[in-house]
Amino acid sequence: MAIDSTFLDQLKRLDLLARRKVSSVYMGSRRSVRQGRGIEIADYREYYPGDDFRSIDWRVYARTERLYIRRFEEEKDLTLHILIDSSASMDFSVAGMRKFDYAGSIAAGFAYLAVNKYEKFASALFSDKITDIMQPKKGKMQFFRMVELLDNAIQKGKTDLERCIEQYTNMIKSRSFILVISDFIEPMESLEYAIYRMAKYSKEAILVQTLDPGEIGLKWTDDIKFEDMESSESERTFLSPDFKERYQKRLEEHTLGIQEICDDTGVEFFSVTTDTPLFDAFVRIVENK
Repeated sequence: MAIDSTFLDQLKRLDLLARRKVSSVYMGSRRSVRQGRGIEIADYREYYPGDDFRSIDWRVYARTERLYIRRFEEEKDLTLHILIDSSASMDFSVAGMRKFDYAGSIAAGFAYLAVNKYEKFASALFSDKITDIMQPKKGKMQFFRMVELLDNAIQKGKTDLERCIEQYTNMIKSRSFILVISDFIEPMESLEYAIYRMAKYSKEAILVQTLDPGEIGLKWTDDIKFEDMESSESERTFLSPDFKERYQKRLEEHTLGIQEICDDTGVEFFSVTTDTPLFDAFVRIVENK
């Protein structure tokens, strides 16, 4: 079971004040830029088959010899795009919820807010490619379909956020609000590319890192055999105090590296552990948004 039903019950019992506070994640994201008769050009993106040919900017083509289309800001609600890591590493748990279950519940919390605000949201799973894409729609049925998808998801494969964000942003037709939930344990070069691309192709973006306390503290002792959940490769290691200290330092540096990239691009970043009560983590994310 991926979604924590108790967490969903807590969301339903939000009083008006709390609901207004957490749903401000949407209200603060909209803006109107209509001026006179026209609509302001927001930015450009590469032309892809299926795009409106009339949106191509031929002046840009004359300079670059590449096809780009104009994208406009309009007076309309943002579309929320929720991407959840379903790679093999998300199947991890020392005690309590698996990382995927925790991530899926946070994702469902954001979808719940979208339903209450009657706004469109889309979702997809990813590992080394994008799967189980749900097109943007409004309403409770969209929410229930997402919950069912998460409940039935299988965690497998390696994470390749660079490739997946490139695939997904190619499908986005307007500036949107992108939420990505993952452990983000992969090469920094891939993460950097993905975060910069998210910042370019969205109006707002949030990364939520989900880690298990066991993988942070290495709650094992002496000689132990580790298996990489994504590659199935194994290695026997002696967990000395010095080894644990070096490991924890590298993990901390990796997380700080993600934070620095997000700070540079204006993307919000939150790191949570699966032993944190879901509702507390969720409210902290949307209140600090």
